[in-house]
Amino acid sequence: MTSFSFLIIAGLIASAGSAAAQADSFPVVQSETAFLDACEHEWAKREPNAAPWARAECQVKWRWAAAAGPMADTILAMSRADGDAVNPQAPRAISGAAMPAGVAMSLDAAGIRFDWQEPGSEGRYNVTGALRSRGVDLQSLGCPQYPGASMGREKVMLALAPGRQPFVVTVYSRAAPTSFEPGVYEVDADFSGNVPDQQALQAGRYPGGGGRAFAVGPNAWVADCPDPE
Repeated sequence: MTSFSFLIIAGLIASAGSAAAQADSFPVVQSETAFLDACEHEWAKREPNAAPWARAECQVKWRWAAAAGPMADTILAMSRADGDAVNPQAPRAISGAAMPAGVAMSLDAAGIRFDWQEPGSEGRYNVTGALRSRGVDLQSLGCPQYPGASMGREKVMLALAPGRQPFVVTVYSRAAPTSFEPGVYEVDADFSGNVPDQQALQAGRYPGGGGRAFAVGPNAWVADCPDPE
């Protein structure tokens, strides 16, 4: 076992006693009505004819945001408070919040990754909604455009949370094309302080970059896009 692995295990043990306090530090500050109103407004901007069904879709997103709460709490607990020194080589302790069933979690020197897959699924989690409902402002850095819809959607964002240093978060989602193939939901958060520019994005140098959409690279990038949930 490497020394890096020992450091991660030590961090996990040390964090167990403070997990509840960390989770309590990032309460949901947006009401369900406010969430649904904002979501419905976004739908209307993108699709003017969405009024008859947008509210129902947004209610699904609210449920998925609630399900993703433990992931959002862990990301915020790992992010650095204002004034903390940045040491990109040191793994941080994570909160001990129990992850939802089927969500795999891993650490690296820069941050954390969540991975969920389920055959035939259209999705189940909404980390962007969970972060926004906790007062986090997510600013789009860019969205790769894959050759086909079945290859999924991805968005790279700068996260600005009250009292925390900015960090970068990437969300990738892929609804299962068939009942035999997996639906995929992946979240990568980087707390190193490095914010990728357009050149870095196009070269795949961003949290989770490279290997998405089953190793098929994007054919273009756009500045903003709908959240990939």
